Amino acid sequence: MKKFLYMFRMFGEMTEMVREHKLFFMAPLLFVLVAVSALVYYVGPTVVITFIYAGV
Repeated sequence: MKKFLYMFRMFGEMTEMVREHKLFFMAPLLFVLVAVSALVYYVGPTVVITFIYAGV
């Protein structure tokens, strides 16, 4: 549960950075980064690495 709260805090800090510095073009990149990191955390790195090597 602690790691889950830490992930939300990091996401909040990234959105604050985007708003403060008006880097709205980075918002989709940060969203994809958060989504992939959550996927790796919940599914496991071995499954994700298989898809990366397969070129999907």
